[in-house]
Amino acid sequence: MHWPLTSKTEPGMRPPRQSVSPSTKLAFKLFRQLASEQQTRNLFFSPASVMLCLWMLHDGATGETRESMAKVLEVADLDPEAMQLAFVAIKSALQVYGPLQLEAVYSVWCNQELAPRSEYVAKIREDYDADVVALDFRDAATAARINSWVSAKTRGKIGSILCTIDPLTALLAINAIYFKDLWSEPFERELTREELFYMSEGGSLRVPLMRQNGSYLYYEESKFQAISLHYKATRLAMYVFLPAKTSNLREFQQNLTSTAWDAWIGRFEMIEGHIRLPRFKLIHSANLNNALEKLGMGIAFDPRRARFDTINLPPPEIWISQIFHRALVEVNEEGTEAAAETEGTVYFSSEKPSARTFEMIVDRPFFFAICDNYTNTILFMGSVEEPGS
Repeated sequence: MHWPLTSKTEPGMRPPRQSVSPSTKLAFKLFRQLASEQQTRNLFFSPASVMLCLWMLHDGATGETRESMAKVLEVADLDPEAMQLAFVAIKSALQVYGPLQLEAVYSVWCNQELAPRSEYVAKIREDYDADVVALDFRDAATAARINSWVSAKTRGKIGSILCTIDPLTALLAINAIYFKDLWSEPFERELTREELFYMSEGGSLRVPLMRQNGSYLYYEESKFQAISLHYKATRLAMYVFLPAKTSNLREFQQNLTSTAWDAWIGRFEMIEGHIRLPRFKLIHSANLNNALEKLGMGIAFDPRRARFDTINLPPPEIWISQIFHRALVEVNEEGTEAAAETEGTVYFSSEKPSARTFEMIVDRPFFFAICDNYTNTILFMGSVEEPGS
């Protein structure tokens, strides 16, 4: 089903900013936790994908389990109407129409030995347009069937998410997001040049830096520069934050909160300038159990305490055994393709604000996010320590 926007607007227009949304709060909580655990040089995931997957499971939880998940989802203090509006916002962000390809699909895979309650199945199908499938989890071919579903829904970009399935698993909830769009103003490929990219731990590597001049939404503080690069679907944009040479990505991440983000985004102004941005490709996989436990929903992973009575009354006991997320992004001169199962000091000034210009050379680690500017929903976010092309 298609959830309507809460108000009508022209494409690319932005409604008055409201309080920080639950999805934005979760996005930055989870980002900081994953960054603190980071085992790889780069980090990339889809907060929207994670939130909707958790929301499907939250709909099946009861008692203390439901309360803990609601707190992690930042909806514990919302009344039913506000919670519905939050859900509508994130759903509508994933149903943007235009020249882009943006698909969000959902599925619940049930162990055929455990039949979920018909009320839960009906709700999942109605609210999420989700596939609900019962399979034999003892059959080795089951994992391959689920991987095939994920591959098809992400246009082959995510070919595999499961190796095997524990026969004791009650159900798997999977959300896949696929995104592809062109820049509103593509970079000219013939202007791309290999330049040095300076890594946080010292050393450098040569990477292709795309170049472009124009008018951009731009903001800077003493600790960073930031630019907004728009897509053909005008309500979507990539925000790139480049820590100053006197700072670094780790310091920037420590100050990266949903409140700070909301304040920064409201201060962007249209300014003439020059941008150089690496062409890059990231693939990132993560088991989210530990991060979500640290954020406060450990009870959902505890076989002795978890309660998902809306899915089915015990016995048998039902708990979350694993939440696994895999995402990829590719950014080039034409635009961005992403899928998930998620120096630059201004030297120029003038008495006339219209004469202000900037130069932003992204030749060191940076943070980026792909956002829907209408609902203020972050579809994907990540940090790049070492670009790959």
